[in-house]
Amino acid sequence: MKRLFCHKARIFLLVMLVFCNTAAFAAGDMREAQLLTQASQFLSAGEYDKVIKTCDDVLNIDQNCPAAYYLRAFSHRYKEEYELAIMDFTRTLQIDPKYSSAYYGRAISYAYTGDYNNALADLDAAIAIDPRYTDAYFNRARVYYDTGEYDKAWDDVHKAESLGVSDDMLYKGFINKLKEASGRNR
Repeated sequence: MKRLFCHKARIFLLVMLVFCNTAAFAAGDMREAQLLTQASQFLSAGEYDKVIKTCDDVLNIDQNCPAAYYLRAFSHRYKEEYELAIMDFTRTLQIDPKYSSAYYGRAISYAYTGDYNNALADLDAAIAIDPRYTDAYFNRARVYYDTGEYDKAWDDVHKAESLGVSDDMLYKGFINKLKEASGRNR
């Protein structure tokens, strides 16, 4: 599967707004929050080895910190270490099974390895949790495209469009490939 969208800024915001361990904050453990902020900044800067080390430091403080596994998973994925990414996304979901972006991240990692069945299952799970998850619909369309299920791909393209998927060059290129492969205009 071709390179999918990088959502570094979105990841940073999600970690800061959703994943920062409120129990650690309540206990006054600001070190964990500082390290997570630092790891998010490293991720945004593309310094993946620093993210991994910083997340390891967080996990030495709190071995059940979903944000640390989540950030480390993205770093592994960006380093094309997909099996390690899958393991960390899985650990994130064991701690927080309702986190749709972790399903999404693991799905993309599965897709990169060619494991389309698990990719589809995780994209389905992300959408079940967040039915307005535009990127999940769009990338599920890409997986359907890769598996030759063009009608399902078109269904997800239409759903993503109805939710406001951006009209960038990657999107246009995919639509052109889907048109050519499916023999359909829409």
